[in-house]
Amino acid sequence: MRAPVEPARPSIATESLTAAEIRLIVESYELISVGRRFARNFYTRLFEISPEIQPMFPDDISIQAGKLTEMLAALVGKLDRPLDLVTTLEDLGGRHRGYGVAERHFAPVGRALFDTLAGELGPRFDEPTRRAWIALYALATTWMHHAPGAALSE
Repeated sequence: MRAPVEPARPSIATESLTAAEIRLIVESYELISVGRRFARNFYTRLFEISPEIQPMFPDDISIQAGKLTEMLAALVGKLDRPLDLVTTLEDLGGRHRGYGVAERHFAPVGRALFDTLAGELGPRFDEPTRRAWIALYALATTWMHHAPGAALSE
């Protein structure tokens, strides 16, 4: 009997961020108030964009807000350690699969993230910074999708 075939994993070399993108992400991250306000604004925006996602979350979003804050800090903190970053993202992908997250959820989550960053950073969320965060989000969703186990549903 054949073992299930895992989706092809992206390579770290071809999917990593540039030094300039990492610098922009770290610098902009240090300027935002990543805490309860940021998380509250993020979830408010997410549920405005995609109200069908809201039932996936508890009524009291405070614990989830803390998890979002911790995960953003972990991702930004590991940008200079690609293997650690990949491990974190694969773990995150596996956990989200268990929560019922599907590929269709990634776009509204990304939009909510970028809108929240824009609200926090104002004019400092310029085009190069926006592109850097988009690159990080694309990297994150790629690795989450390729986490060990079955692929996320459509």
